[in-house]
Amino acid sequence: MRFGIIASKGNHKAEELSEKIEKYIAEKKHEASSDLAKSDLVIVLGGDGTLLHAACEHVELGVPFVGINVGTLGFLTAAEGDEWRETVDKLISGQYVVSERMTLLASIESSHLRGVKAHLGGDKSGKFRALNEIVVKGMYRVIDLELLVDNQKFISIVGDGVIVSTETGSTAYSLSAGGPIVDPEIDCFLVTPVNAVGLPIPSVALSPEDVVEIKVKIGDDVSLIVDGQEHVKVSKGQSVKVSKGKFRVKFAYFDKHHFLKALNAKFGLALRQSSG
Repeated sequence: MRFGIIASKGNHKAEELSEKIEKYIAEKKHEASSDLAKSDLVIVLGGDGTLLHAACEHVELGVPFVGINVGTLGFLTAAEGDEWRETVDKLISGQYVVSERMTLLASIESSHLRGVKAHLGGDKSGKFRALNEIVVKGMYRVIDLELLVDNQKFISIVGDGVIVSTETGSTAYSLSAGGPIVDPEIDCFLVTPVNAVGLPIPSVALSPEDVVEIKVKIGDDVSLIVDGQEHVKVSKGQSVKVSKGKFRVKFAYFDKHHFLKALNAKFGLALRQSSG
């Protein structure tokens, strides 16, 4: 079995653990390398941010990514740093399940792009890939947005902005803005306003086959934000279109109920026990 290994840059614990894991895998007569193209599975050492970035950037590989938490937040990761030996053993023996997650594709007219950075699936063609969410937000003042779904007028939002998230992103920024938590096995778009002015506008779940268009009607210093990192300026009159991405991210876990247990650990939610 060939393992790819990605360690969070600048995280000394992750870098040290990477060396230990690579040595341990070799002792088990398997291969470990930073050459991800030849990997059957990729181990990511860091927190949720590192896992999110790695899985989204290398999604075309089509292999599972397993996160070992050596960071500050480990909601998406499958194990903690001190569990690395047990984790590797389970991966070698195939004792894991794969959870596939939908991605988002945001497109914006390339002729108007300013401040583009080529990472997280973004490029100067004006297309950006996200796993958690796409956000269109005013940086300093209230903005006016018009949303269309499949070219049909949907809602207008006057406020700080709007979030279009996946089911994976439902526990991230969307949740803090009042959106619901969605089981990762359910593909959907969540459209969640950010600090809307006037009557409250609830978060709405849409089909992943829809295309959501966000038009900037009024607003200066408006940004398109991709998974919390990519910032691209959006001009008045310009639109951002969000659709389902071509590729699906694969995460490896050791329990099919990982999501429920992670919710319980993070939010203190009560888990229902089966009666039989």
